Order: sequence, then C-alpha cells, then structure tokens
Amino acid sequence: MSNLWQPIGKNKPQELIETRLQMHYAVQFISIIGSALAEPLPDYSHTSLQWHPELEVFVGKLIRTIKPFRVALDPVSLTAIILDKQSDTIATFPLHQQTMKDALDWHKQEIAKLGVNVSNIELPTYPRADFPDHVIAYGATFDANSGQFGRQELANYYANTNQILQEIVAITEEASAIHIWPHHFDIATLITLGGTKNGEPMTVGIGMSPGDTSYNEPYWYVSPYPYPNSENLLPLDGNGFWHTQNWVGAVLTASKLTSEPDMQRQQITAFLNSAFPASKALLQASKL
Repeated sequence: MSNLWQPIGKNKPQELIETRLQMHYAVQFISIIGSALAEPLPDYSHTSLQWHPELEVFVGKLIRTIKPFRVALDPVSLTAIILDKQSDTIATFPLHQQTMKDALDWHKQEIAKLGVNVSNIELPTYPRADFPDHVIAYGATFDANSGQFGRQELANYYANTNQILQEIVAITEEASAIHIWPHHFDIATLITLGGTKNGEPMTVGIGMSPGDTSYNEPYWYVSPYPYPNSENLLPLDGNGFWHTQNWVGAVLTASKLTSEPDMQRQQITAFLNSAFPASKALLQASKL
C-alpha cells in the first residue's frame, strides 16, 4: 500500500501506447461482469472501475450474491483476480499468452463456482471507430513479458490521480464518486453546477486520460459541458492549455509535466485549481 506520490516520467509518455492498449482491453472483464451482474445504475457507473489504493489494482463493483465478490486486475502483472467481500483473493488468472476468449471463459468458470448465472456475460461490442484497435481484439494474446516498467508507470498515473481526485471530492459537495470508465479508460469525477445551458445541466469533468485519439499520451483534463464558446479563454497555470478541436477543455499533457518528482503533484494541482474556475466562468458566461 502507498498513499505517497509515485514519481512518473521514467518512461517517455509516448512509449506507453502499447502498454495502455493491452491494459485497456484487460480491464474490460471488470466492466462486462459489472454490466451483467451488478445492480444497474442510471449513470451506468455499475460498469465502471475504481482504483484500489491498498491493493494497487483496478476493481469493479461488488456483485451481491450468496458469496459477494468483485472482479479486479493487477495492472503490473496483467493478472485477472476475483476478490471476496473482504478483498481477499478467491482466484487469479495471469493473462500472459491468453486471448480475450480464454480470459472470458476463466471468469465465467470461476464466477459460476460462486453460484452465479453467467450466461449474460459477453465480450464488449464497442464500435471500432470509437474504441482503440489492437490485435488482441482479433484473437492475439496478451503479452506480459515486455512492458512491465511501463505498466508500473501507467499504474502510477492512476494511483496519483486518484489521490488528487479524492481531495477534490472531499471538499466539493457537487462532485460525483471517482470512476474509471471502461470505454475511454479515463479516471474522473463529474461536478454538477447549478443551472443549464442549451437546456442541459452544466457540469465540469475533472480527470486523467491515459491517452486517446486527441493525445497519444497521458493527460489531465478539466472539461466544461455543454461545450462553451472557445473565445475569451482564460490563462491556465501549471503549463496547461486549452483544447478546442471537437471538444473544449483544459489540458495538461504528461510531456509538459516537470521531471522533478517533488514538483509533479504541485504542478498538476496548480493546473486543476486554475482550470476548474476558468471552466465554470466559461459556462456561466454562456448560460441560457
């Protein structure tokens, strides 16, 4: 267990792409089991993940059965895990040299032992245009022999961001719980503001993406919604900048993060502390 800041930047951000893609596919089992077996929630958060700071794993929602359990993933070793209600390990399955179907079959087999109907558990069917493509989707196997240091690095991004978001949630009444969303693999909280714009509730999402089509590297973001006019954008601290193509939001990319571990948390916090009020001001200025 570690509640201390984990230094990041040992790997160049663009070197984490393969690591991120394999990990993104590996966490899908947590999501699909939550979708099939957890109590449905209107915001679909029953399909989301969380970062477990004590175990240092991704973990899903508690599945309430005769023998309650959670599905988890150790991101560093790429090992699928089933935990009991007390977070003790029931079963593990290293994903190295296993396909998505192999892993699906294992999950269903182990969960069936707990007396659960597993017939509704299926692999996800995201539109290919909106989900990262990879050979694993076509039957290739996971490879845990290479990229271990990259996986530790990427896990540190989630652990560190989870700490920062916990602090934000603790002092922000309108902030949601922290979720890791399986579709885009970002960790975030959503802050609901009073009022509407264009008939929709105004919100600000604060989080971290491990990389996507916008930026092929990890980045922190503050995203006001509905997207405001991109004119009159306020300056940002911490080397952040405004993204205005296809969506509007404040961004701090990993490549712009200081290499000094003692200063990394301060830089990210300074960025978020400037971007959140700036995003609120943009929404208020265009409030209808």
